[in-house]
Amino acid sequence: MKNGIHKLSFDFPIISNGGNDIWIYENKTENTKTIKFWISRGFFEAPQIYFIFTNDPKTKMSYEKLIKNDPELNWKLEDQWYRIVERY
Repeated sequence: MKNGIHKLSFDFPIISNGGNDIWIYENKTENTKTIKFWISRGFFEAPQIYFIFTNDPKTKMSYEKLIKNDPELNWKLEDQWYRIVERY
């Protein structure tokens, strides 16, 4: 693990287009997690695109706001799962 990035073994099926890396943030105080699976890693000026799982209410609210502001690029897949584009 490095800065929340976990390198998954290729013994598992490839689940992330970012070199089979996933990003995990765990809030142990509130017992919540957010896990990002790369669709597009966003090198150079390209945005990063993720499938995201989160059970953190604050994070869910921020994703719901992104969806409302730009529904063409961001959407909710099902409860706790999102497809989000991050631009810098």
